[in-house]
Amino acid sequence: MFQPQSAYAFYSPTKVLSGNKALENLPVELDGMNAVKPLILTTPALSARGMEKVMASAFGDSNLTIGVFAGVPSQPDLRLIRELYGLYRDNGYDAIIALGGGPVMDTAKALNVAVSGRPEDLESLADRNPLTKKLRPLAAILNLDLSGCEMTRYASLSSLSLTSPALIPDLMIIDSRTVPAEGHKTMAATALMSMTQAVEACLHPARSPLTDAYAYGAARFIMENITNVLNNPSERKGRLALANAAFFAQTSFDNLAPGMVYELGMAISRSCQTNPGLIMGLLLPHFLLLEMRKEITTRNDLYLFIGGPEAFAGTMAEASSRKAVDRIVEILLELQSLVVDFPRSIRDLGIKKEELEGLMTQGSAAGVRGEYDPQDIRNILEKAWETRF
Repeated sequence: MFQPQSAYAFYSPTKVLSGNKALENLPVELDGMNAVKPLILTTPALSARGMEKVMASAFGDSNLTIGVFAGVPSQPDLRLIRELYGLYRDNGYDAIIALGGGPVMDTAKALNVAVSGRPEDLESLADRNPLTKKLRPLAAILNLDLSGCEMTRYASLSSLSLTSPALIPDLMIIDSRTVPAEGHKTMAATALMSMTQAVEACLHPARSPLTDAYAYGAARFIMENITNVLNNPSERKGRLALANAAFFAQTSFDNLAPGMVYELGMAISRSCQTNPGLIMGLLLPHFLLLEMRKEITTRNDLYLFIGGPEAFAGTMAEASSRKAVDRIVEILLELQSLVVDFPRSIRDLGIKKEELEGLMTQGSAAGVRGEYDPQDIRNILEKAWETRF
C-alpha cells in the first residue's frame, strides 16, 4: 500500500481550474498575477476549429486585452521564438497562454524564457545553466493531443532540450470547450502515455506518497473513461477526466526520473514517426512482466491502481501483480478494437529485428532507471517485436 518514505521532495506549482465554465476564471487569475495583456499561442488547426472564438468569449467582460498568434508549427525552432519575442515586446504583452499541447506548449515555455530575459537565455538553459530571472505568467489550456511533457519542467525546441522547474506553467485550465474530441488514435495514444507515466511512477524506487496519489488518480481516470470516450467522443465528462489524468500523470512523472518504457517509446517514435503513446502501450505489458520476474520493485498493490479498489479487494495478494498485467493487456486489446490502424507489435511499425540493437543503445543512453541493464532493454524490445496483441 502507500508506504511513507523517511524523506522525500515533491514539487507542483500549478494552480488547476477544471470543470464547466472554468475558462471564464482565466481573466481573474491573470489579473491576480498582475497580467493585463496576454498573448495566446495556438496552431492553425486549433484556430480553424473555433478555439480563438471560445477564448475571446471568456475575456469578453474583462478589462484585459488579448493578442493571438495562431501559427505555431509542428516543429517550432529558435527562429520562431525570435519572431515571437519581437511580437511580444513590440505589443507590450505581459503573459502567455498556451492553447494546445505539444509544440504549442514547447513554444510557450521557450518564449517565456526569452521574454523574461533575452532569447540567448535559451541556449544557456540548454547548456544546463540555471535561469536567473523570474519568468512571466504562463497559463496552459490543454486538449487531448499531448506530448506527455506539457505540465513538466521539460521542453523541446528544434535541437534544444530545455529543463527547469521554472518552465512549469503557473496555471492550467481544463474546460470541456477546450478539450474537444480528437481522433481515436490521438486520444488512445495520449491515454496510453499517461498510463505509462502513472504505472512507471508507481514502480519507481524513489516514489513517495504524493507521486503515488497523483499516479493513482491518473490510472483510475484512464481505466474508467478511455473506452467510453472512444465509443462516445461527445462524452464531455470522460474527456475532462482524461485531461485531468494527463495532468496527474505528468506531475508524478515530473517528480521522478523517466522510466524505461517512456524512454524507449520516445526513442522508437523518433525512428518510425509513430505517436509514442501507442508504442508505450505495446511495451508496457512486457515491462510489467519483467518487473514480476525480477521481484525487485513489483508492489502487491499495483492492481489497486489499475483494476480499482473493488477488484483489488477481491484478489489474493499473490495473484495481484499478474491481474494488473492482464488488465493492461485487456484495455490494450479494447483500444486496438476501437482504433483503426493501431499497431499490434513494434514489428508492425516497420522496424526490422536487426534494428533493435540500435534502439537498445538509445534506451541505455537515455539513462533509464539504474537497475536496468542492456539485457533488460533487449528482453522488452524483443518481446514487443515478436508478440502481437
